[in-house]
Amino acid sequence: MTKNLLTLFLLLISAFSDAQQSYNITFNHDSLVVNATFAVPAGTGPFPTIIINPGSGAIDRDGTIPLVGGNAACLYPSLLNDTLRCYKELSDALVDSGYAVLRYDKLEYTYTTTLGSITFDKLWLPVESAIDYVKTRNEVDTNRIILIGHSEGSSLIPFIARNRTDIKALISIAGSRTPFDSLLAYQLVYIAQTCGGNVAQAQSQANQILSYFNIIRTNTWNANTPALFGAPASTWYDYVRATDSVSVHYNSDNLPTLFTGMGLDINVPPAELIRFENDITINADFWSIPGLIHYMTPDTDPHVSTVLTDTIIYWLRQHITPTGIASINNDNKSLHISPNPFSTGFLISLEQNNVRRFDLEIKNILGQTVIEDHTINVVNSYNKRYDMTLFPSGMYVINLISDGQLMTAKIIKQ
Repeated sequence: MTKNLLTLFLLLISAFSDAQQSYNITFNHDSLVVNATFAVPAGTGPFPTIIINPGSGAIDRDGTIPLVGGNAACLYPSLLNDTLRCYKELSDALVDSGYAVLRYDKLEYTYTTTLGSITFDKLWLPVESAIDYVKTRNEVDTNRIILIGHSEGSSLIPFIARNRTDIKALISIAGSRTPFDSLLAYQLVYIAQTCGGNVAQAQSQANQILSYFNIIRTNTWNANTPALFGAPASTWYDYVRATDSVSVHYNSDNLPTLFTGMGLDINVPPAELIRFENDITINADFWSIPGLIHYMTPDTDPHVSTVLTDTIIYWLRQHITPTGIASINNDNKSLHISPNPFSTGFLISLEQNNVRRFDLEIKNILGQTVIEDHTINVVNSYNKRYDMTLFPSGMYVINLISDGQLMTAKIIKQ
């Protein structure tokens, strides 16, 4: 059964983001230079290392996506004219929690007019060379290399890992079980229908794409078959052989694997997570994350959700223990909550005496206040039980102000 992250999330302590170090580096792939950023936490290392395999398109290492134009206004009105940088923000959160991260500019972003002949290996497998590169760095624990695949990248990471012995775990973010062409056909028609486009034209384009890939899959293409999106038929043949069997590759890799689905995803509908769950036979985890769009952000906030990053970090800590963690905030050392996770209620204890006023609020994952409590003139330590029997399972955030000092904690109702 799909596990909702809200019932599995545990207390995570945030790290200061300015503790990490970032290096602009390059590595070679298919005779081309790949531009990248390699970031490491504060500490001695070597660190477990994550490589982000990006989604489709000519995208940079930060995952920069300007939300402009008519479709953005239609699909994401609250984010219109914002610029997302999903891979950078994902990387920052992971590095702060003790993991080194490499992210890179896609070759079609760097070589807009000089990419040369397009092959499957050249365009879709720079991660192979990224793995070889990070293994040359002293900061990297070569026994703990993890691949994160976002969107299309999720379809490729199990293929990349299939013949390697140096990959420790795989993480799919907003990945699709449905083949690329079927998903693209769906997207074209959906956007036209939703945003007042030419539906008939979109359906015609969708049918052409599906027909083209039928030729590819049945191996009836030849030298006269035209290129699609700049890639020749032979390249697409290699592509579908690698990605159509995405679930088979995940199963044969038999690595610790996390699948995450975004609840408001238009590009890759949430039902794709269920398709993976039905196909996957290994002991993997499937977490559905509500309120997020395809690019890892809420539809009202351009920043990557901490719910997503904390979920990934929590999962990693169950499978890949970090060797170094940035300095953590110890402001809550006098605040105790037990039990956590809890089933019906919990006890808050605060080791502070002679406090004039306590102000407490408990918020749900949507930021809505579900409990407020105000206490004055506390002579001895503060101990109080809160009953949450009537509230749904999930994660909640406690904000406690003690004479002007703010303390926060995350709690989980099972």
